Amino acid sequence: MDIIQLRKKIHEYVDQADDRFLTLITGMIEADKSSDWWDELHPNLKDSLDRALEQSKRGEGRPHKEVMSEIKSKYLK
Repeated sequence: MDIIQLRKKIHEYVDQADDRFLTLITGMIEADKSSDWWDELHPNLKDSLDRALEQSKRGEGRPHKEVMSEIKSKYLK
């Protein structure tokens, strides 16, 4: 099926669709139009996250379980 046939099929379906389906499609359209959350982040935060990811890839991190254990032992006495 080429794109023209696909568009025609979708148009025909939408013309006959109930309110529930139209609401779902509208939600999909709005989600597609909205920007990516990454684009909304401050540049400094993006840089920090990128550095953290690179550090993690190099094995320069600590496991979450280890950090949480340390915090619990320090603050939950």
